[in-house]
Amino acid sequence: MKLYGKKIRRLLAILCIVTMVLSACGSRTEITEQETGTEEDLQARIQALEEENAQLRAQLEQYTGTEPQPSESQTGETESASTKPEETETAQETETQAVEEPPQEDRLNIVVFGDSIWDMDRTETGIAAQVAGYMNANVYNCAIGGTRATLKPGESDVNYDTWDSTSLTGMCYVMRGMVDTNFLEGYPAGGVIRNVNPAAVDYYIIAYGLNDYFSGAPISVSDGDTFDPHGYTGALNNALELLKGASPNAKFLLISPTYCQFYENGYMVTDSNMKNYGQGTLSDYANACRNVAEMKQTLYIDAYSTMGINGYTAEEYLEDGVHLTEAGRTLYARAVSSCLKYGKPGEVSGNSVYY
Repeated sequence: MKLYGKKIRRLLAILCIVTMVLSACGSRTEITEQETGTEEDLQARIQALEEENAQLRAQLEQYTGTEPQPSESQTGETESASTKPEETETAQETETQAVEEPPQEDRLNIVVFGDSIWDMDRTETGIAAQVAGYMNANVYNCAIGGTRATLKPGESDVNYDTWDSTSLTGMCYVMRGMVDTNFLEGYPAGGVIRNVNPAAVDYYIIAYGLNDYFSGAPISVSDGDTFDPHGYTGALNNALELLKGASPNAKFLLISPTYCQFYENGYMVTDSNMKNYGQGTLSDYANACRNVAEMKQTLYIDAYSTMGINGYTAEEYLEDGVHLTEAGRTLYARAVSSCLKYGKPGEVSGNSVYY
């Protein structure tokens, strides 16, 4: 760069001299004969200067048209400077990603014990799958269709070595490690319950009553034992105590049985408000479930009276008078999720107002 500066300054100096000479020549109005020789010499010098001026102009154009190559130190500085914005952008992107990606919440672990209302559909439209989505939870669907909360007449609640009852009591015994799981072979629930870690359970959902009602199981035993699993309330009370022992930090949700209708030759002949199988109507079982929830201060859903499945909506929500349609399962799942999120222990929940 110093070499280029010297040449340019030299060129500018020559141009100034030429300009001064030419202006001086132009201002003379008289030339004597004595000065003729001098003038000829001067014109020769001017011509030589003009030629040199043309050469310098050509060199100047060449120099100004070609960018000088930076030195190695300059190159290093340039590369360093050009790298810094990229590094800064990368750092900013990383920082932005850290802000935009909130920490993932721990998924809840929910275990379900129930009958065919939960067991009949295990697809994405099933109640368990929908609750899992609403609650961001792992839902372990341990329901078995056709089962009861109560033990059948004659079944012992202490024959652990030969246990084979799929009742609520049997499922609780499995959670406590009191009986072998071989009796659950062939049931989807059998494979599911083996994957449950009792210590990690956040919620237990207990939803029985339909099959207890259909089989005429007593709501309570005659001797008044409130923990005897041969009675409906006794089975619920007993289950809560067993599961608390298995999962001390877990919370509980009791759900009453749902309304149902009965048909003959394609016509409805009666419903669960009127039909009595020997121990009362289905609403009596629902009320008994509510009493246990209030006494034990658990969450409770009155699926029978307040969920919205009744004689007026049965066509929409019941597919055979008992089991739920897809719309019915969605209604049920929303009510369950709403109760788990916003319900208060000992209070009745039913229709969902949040989903």
